[in-house]
Amino acid sequence: MTAVMPGEGTRNGAAGQPADHLADPPAQTPAANLAANLADEDWLWEALGLGVEIRGGEPADELDELALRRLVGLALRRNPRRAHLLVSRVLGKHLPVPPEVALDAGARLAALVRALPEPGRWAGPGPAAAPVPIVIGYCETATALGHAVADGLPNSHYLHTTRRQVPGSTPLLEFVESHSHATHHWLMPQDPEVLAQPGRLLLVDDELSTGRTALGTIRILHAFAPRTDYAVAALVDARPPAARAAFAALAAELGVRIDVVSLVAATVAVPVDVTERATRIRGSVGTAAAPEPAPGPAADGSARAAAGADIAAGADAASGAAGDAGSAGPAGAVTRVTVPWPAGLPDGARHGWSQHTRERLTAELPAVADEVLAGIGAARGGDPNAGGDILVLGTEELMYVPMRLAQCLAERTERRIFYQSTTRSPVHPLDVDGYAIRSALTFPAPDDPSRVSHVYNVAPGRYEDIVVVVDAALDGRGPVPGAPAVDGLVVALGACAPVTVVTIPSHVPPRPAPAAGGHPAEGAV
Repeated sequence: MTAVMPGEGTRNGAAGQPADHLADPPAQTPAANLAANLADEDWLWEALGLGVEIRGGEPADELDELALRRLVGLALRRNPRRAHLLVSRVLGKHLPVPPEVALDAGARLAALVRALPEPGRWAGPGPAAAPVPIVIGYCETATALGHAVADGLPNSHYLHTTRRQVPGSTPLLEFVESHSHATHHWLMPQDPEVLAQPGRLLLVDDELSTGRTALGTIRILHAFAPRTDYAVAALVDARPPAARAAFAALAAELGVRIDVVSLVAATVAVPVDVTERATRIRGSVGTAAAPEPAPGPAADGSARAAAGADIAAGADAASGAAGDAGSAGPAGAVTRVTVPWPAGLPDGARHGWSQHTRERLTAELPAVADEVLAGIGAARGGDPNAGGDILVLGTEELMYVPMRLAQCLAERTERRIFYQSTTRSPVHPLDVDGYAIRSALTFPAPDDPSRVSHVYNVAPGRYEDIVVVVDAALDGRGPVPGAPAVDGLVVALGACAPVTVVTIPSHVPPRPAPAAGGHPAEGAV
């Protein structure tokens, strides 16, 4: 087969200047003058010296730049390898969004994928037909986005990578993101033959910055089960020209077609001194943030409680959009809700997710939402439909079910419903206009208290109720032996609003050992 690297629609096809091209940085902003510029919402872009380029390395015009800014905000990382973070305004990870916004972003990407040419027929050994689209989302950020894209692809099968170590489940393939704060993740399909199904294989991520992880994934999946067509879908395609050329080179090497689709294609030009600039900004614009607890051993409940107390003590320093708590219960109040959940219905796509599974979830969610509202009402001692905003919070990889639950709640109450998730990603909070991450809560990670987890822009007075969704393995009642409780997370959230904890069973399917061992793929998105 002739190798094809088609024009990538946004579907993206922009060529560009050489990869080492950097926009000339503006004059450095003296620390004394930085605060005076904070009223301008573009201040961080200017202070970091970032430029937006599109179509051949040309500076983006006003409409192009507006399209990017509508999709992302900007914040500083706590990662020595990378200074800044494009924070999605539609993903529902770091920033709260109405659930329909996140679902719509996935649907729009799915429409772009459906518009791609039909996949070819593999002429070599292996599959000879193309009936089943295979969709793989990257953990943890794109697990729900991948679900939402797969929802729009008829007859697709969805699987997301995972960093969760699941007793009894052996990883089939291993990938490495060298730039990441958590480098290793795995594929653990219940049925490894799913990955050998003929058809297009689609990778889903929130952002492509270099594309190296996607390229490494394609190379390894092609060695495992070759096919004719691959595609990558991302909210933002920020690859520089050299990275785009690398996709064409891999397509030619493997003799396959590789398409890339995105809602926005724009390269962020970064000056060579961006890390130093970020350090100066953090030192010049300091705001109080909740203290970060020292990780503790999983078996030490008292250590978790102490860490949670530290978080609660610092939560008053966190800031965000203030609201009237109204008739809500006292901050710190916790209600646990038992929801109807049929046996065998997965909590996510860690081991695979079919269209039939989606249909089952859709049928069960109304009863789950009714129980959640009843629990909120019982805790409030009044009408659960009367009151202020509700946040539905997922936990790390568990994002899709909380997002769909939030959608179902929004259909049942006049209260405003927002959705987001906890995250491993360490981001520096600054309570200033124009900065995406205004406050942070940090706590021992529920599934591994030897590390910490975070939730952003959740602060006292912002929400009247918080519904946090966990799987049974996180709160100690599930099939994962020795799994810790969610004490630290609940204490941190309880300092902001009454908390309703919704626990769903953790799906750990029995399966035989995989036919192939792990194959690490070195790369960075």
